[in-house]
Amino acid sequence: MATTSGSAQDILTQPFTLQQIKSLQENNRITAVIPVGLDEISNLGPEELADHLSMKLTDSDLLTDVQYERAGVEDGETVLLQVSGDVTTLLEALDLFADYADGEEAADEEELD
Repeated sequence: MATTSGSAQDILTQPFTLQQIKSLQENNRITAVIPVGLDEISNLGPEELADHLSMKLTDSDLLTDVQYERAGVEDGETVLLQVSGDVTTLLEALDLFADYADGEEAADEEELD
């Protein structure tokens, strides 16, 4: 996991991978502290902010029920936010995509036979 040491909790510097999401989720939720630049979020509405935080946490905007609270301040321009969200929709979408890709691969193999 790409993190830097934080005083109370590690700080996520890259989005979680699919394997990390699956192994770290509890009750279909994932949580991490992420650095967020004030310039990144100053003009975002609530839904845009939720999508932005979802992207920083999972590299997808499919995280639902995104909740966040301030966990600290890194510098004058960066706030540390503890972000959590439900990964059910994200995991279902990835499973559907994997099933579709497997079906396409099987169809391609049948065409070759």
